Amino acid sequence: MKLQNFLPTGHFWDNALSILNARKRLGYFPNPRNPRSFNEHILAQKWAFKGDLSLASRVTDKAEVKNWLTEIGMEHLIVPTLGVFENTWEIDAFHFAGELIAKSTHGSGKAVIRTAQNGRAFSMEDMEVFRTWFTEDYYKRSREPNYKGLRKRIIVEPVLRDETGGLPKDYKFFCADGEPFVIQVDHGRHTRHTRQLYDANWQLLPYSTIYERDPAPMPRPALLDEALATARQLSKGFGFVRVDFYFIPSGLKLGEMTFFPENGAGRFCPAEGDLQMGLQFVKASQTGDMHTGSLEQRA
Repeated sequence: MKLQNFLPTGHFWDNALSILNARKRLGYFPNPRNPRSFNEHILAQKWAFKGDLSLASRVTDKAEVKNWLTEIGMEHLIVPTLGVFENTWEIDAFHFAGELIAKSTHGSGKAVIRTAQNGRAFSMEDMEVFRTWFTEDYYKRSREPNYKGLRKRIIVEPVLRDETGGLPKDYKFFCADGEPFVIQVDHGRHTRHTRQLYDANWQLLPYSTIYERDPAPMPRPALLDEALATARQLSKGFGFVRVDFYFIPSGLKLGEMTFFPENGAGRFCPAEGDLQMGLQFVKASQTGDMHTGSLEQRA
């Protein structure tokens, strides 16, 4: 059990624990009051969140974000929902079909992919995993304020496939004040995991985070321009948010919206990439500040 689950919550403790966690993982003491590196800019969002925190919480919830997309006229981005469940009894009683993926609506980084047979998809072992999801308070674990108070549910969706029949890559658009400035693409998640970062013009950047950088550039995706425009729309009104899309044959689908990637403690390789991406953050923020308005005001 993580120590932070037992420590007090609130602005001071949440930020103190986040800074100490970043110090341990990054090797330097971050200064969110005067941010220079990318990680410091993320921690600065915890210190003084820029945007509507209640809306951030809503779009963090993997079920509620779909209602929001409907309200703002962007239903085409929604991945279909097979069911949203409050407990394991509801899951056990549901009749499933085909390939599906289960995720917690109130957490991060957890998913179970299964194929239904005779209406059943999940084993007793899966149900035990789900029970732990229902008890998890991701806010206490991460001290990310957008997770505070989210309803504990599990959402089940059909598995998406790309044009090759494989699981689609997700393209993660880092946006500062409504302006995308870096795009993250992961390769070989289930084999040899590598990562690439591109700028908004699809130029491969000379650094990566967490995982080894793949030096071979990818062709420019056909959906890139549409994804950039959509990321601008969805991210307006927030000082920072990462907008994740799946690129599939039928078009863009929203994966999730993330406000504190790696909890402001993501290691860069080489380490100077942290400062370089911090400079890109500032430049994008200055560009984004020239444009006003937010989607929730227009909804």
